[in-house]
Amino acid sequence: MAGVFSRRRLMAAGAALMGAPAIVRAARPVEADVVVIGAGAAGLAAARALRAGGRRVVVLEARNRIGGRAHTDTAALGLPFDRGAHWLHSASVNPFLAEARRLGRRTWLSGEDGLTLLRGGRALKDGEAQLEAAMAQLERRVVRRSLLGADFALGQAAGDEMQQVAAEYAAFTLATDRDRLSVQDYGALADGEDHVVEGGFGQLVADLAADVPVRTGHGVQKIDWRASDRVRVSGAFGALDARQVVITVPPPVLARGTIAFDPPLPVLRQAALDALQGGAFIKVGLRLDRPLTEAPEFAFDMDAALRHETTALYVDPRLPLATVIFSGRHARALSTAGPGALTAAGRAALVAMLGSSLRGRITATTVADWTSDPFALGAYSVVKVGQARARQVYGTPIDHRLFFAGDSDGKAYAVTVMGARRSGEAAGRAILARARG
Repeated sequence: MAGVFSRRRLMAAGAALMGAPAIVRAARPVEADVVVIGAGAAGLAAARALRAGGRRVVVLEARNRIGGRAHTDTAALGLPFDRGAHWLHSASVNPFLAEARRLGRRTWLSGEDGLTLLRGGRALKDGEAQLEAAMAQLERRVVRRSLLGADFALGQAAGDEMQQVAAEYAAFTLATDRDRLSVQDYGALADGEDHVVEGGFGQLVADLAADVPVRTGHGVQKIDWRASDRVRVSGAFGALDARQVVITVPPPVLARGTIAFDPPLPVLRQAALDALQGGAFIKVGLRLDRPLTEAPEFAFDMDAALRHETTALYVDPRLPLATVIFSGRHARALSTAGPGALTAAGRAALVAMLGSSLRGRITATTVADWTSDPFALGAYSVVKVGQARARQVYGTPIDHRLFFAGDSDGKAYAVTVMGARRSGEAAGRAILARARG
């Protein structure tokens, strides 16, 4: 199963981006050519592309750090722990892989030994082969049902018990549940080998953007685009005028109204925002007394999946680190109970999966809960069933002045750091092309 935690392609899907009218604006003094809101992978990529094209760029970031949901924490466990993005998905086409090696970072293929499927706390014989066969059967059922043209939840196509597990596993990779996963959105995503990078993926993202000037602690509260020749962004820091703005704030945060738009966003754009819901993908990091070289790298709890209590385990082959991952509604339920409940659930899951001997080997813990993070409101955006075009609609520029990037990549690499980067670079190229035109 190539790329154990990758997104598996079920069927081809795609849609053309909506066009925007060409309007020529008179040149008037502004403080920046472009303001980029958000210093995650998308915002940093947009800024780098624009600066390379000679634009005056200001990057505003509400957090006190860069990287967004790609963040490597070295303090909590005393070793590199990726609180968000960890795997370089689709590594054969992922530019981060070559850049990591250029910086002298070692990288490793992840998932070579496949996935261990657990039932009753024990490894199921030929579990991965059974899961792959069920996934193939589920794919055929999806394709037949898709001939009717309507979108539906992947779980609705699942037949027997193993197909339900396969559907829940697929939903797990997108931080949702099998009865909430759009087959059209999921089917548009690519699969490929996963790699991990020495020192953490979040640290790599930060290091690659070391030359990008970012104003941290600058949360934007309002975007005023009433004037025909400028956009004003403002917050507690003051106000800035620019020709264009690239917005990389997660859609659930925008949908909540954290940033006010004057005038309001068009109805179709707001509907697209509402359709991009925050996925729940919560990590509990557990430092151990020594590496678990005898444990499987990846394990998935079949019983928990059937109960909609999706739980997976990643064991670092090189570091004394295990990560329990909760997804979907189960993650949200644990999140409402707070970090203490998540820590206890993580400890219990590790013991249930690998045995009671692990209980005394845990030396430190940490919780990465993006659903409760006000700057994220989810691990990444999940498209509502029946709204598969939401990513493309959301990512369409408005009046050649408001550009959207991040979760807007509606192609094969959505919901990955590479996809966010690609969408940021695309926004930068579109602005530069407009200036040349």
